[in-house]
Amino acid sequence: MINVNYSKQQADAHLLQFPDGRVIMIDVGHGTTAEKALIPWLEKNGIRTLDTIFITHPHKDHYGGLDALMAHGIAIKKIFFNLPDRDVCNREIPWGCDYPDVVAMRNKIVHYGAQLKSAQAGLHYDMGTDITLDILYAFDAIHTPVGVTDINDMSLVMMLKAYEKRILFTGDLNKKIGSWLATHDADLKADILKVPHHGTESTVPNSFFEAVQAKVALVPAPLVLWLSKRSRRIREWFIKHDVPVFVNGEKGNIQVRVDCNGVKITTER
Repeated sequence: MINVNYSKQQADAHLLQFPDGRVIMIDVGHGTTAEKALIPWLEKNGIRTLDTIFITHPHKDHYGGLDALMAHGIAIKKIFFNLPDRDVCNREIPWGCDYPDVVAMRNKIVHYGAQLKSAQAGLHYDMGTDITLDILYAFDAIHTPVGVTDINDMSLVMMLKAYEKRILFTGDLNKKIGSWLATHDADLKADILKVPHHGTESTVPNSFFEAVQAKVALVPAPLVLWLSKRSRRIREWFIKHDVPVFVNGEKGNIQVRVDCNGVKITTER
């Protein structure tokens, strides 16, 4: 979990490295945070090629860094980036979804030469012995079991399974879809949860956390946001249930290593 939350700006950027050499990213942060944090991290660690990027949903704090990655010559083979419904997107003017910018970014991807793909539930990656990556859910904000939602509820819900451990990635999943998943899905359980929506109040209900039963929580958020009233419910839930929480804004870059011996978490600070 690369620290693109070093300022008051929230963002997501998760890099997955696999034993066979493949490198996958789930979200790439803002353009500014990509320039100042993501790209320097990639360069420091000798990563010049990204096999696949998944953009969980079309908000700039999740896809904005694509511009910087392409401009710096990072080789990107494939990008999953779903196009939102224009009307749903426009409801978030001026603070949220920016439809012209989303379309422009998708065109840049094509011009750059990466494969532009749409993400759908059921997509399965076999990453080697005992390692898989799956998209469990990918709603379009229109055709959902709870009716029309906001853009955050377009978030890809992805499960990484490695050596009998499970890590759940949730983008900025919100209350509508989060509530539905908590009562309609029996396979959300995970050892590690990437807490949705930077751990702020409008995210999933507590019933979602109860369904996941995570032993560790990862929060891509500035520390000031995590300690604010906006995050109180989520913060208090994890405290009450004795779940250790790792926050970018406090710990810096956070590495989770999973192998046959278990899980080891290392923090920059």
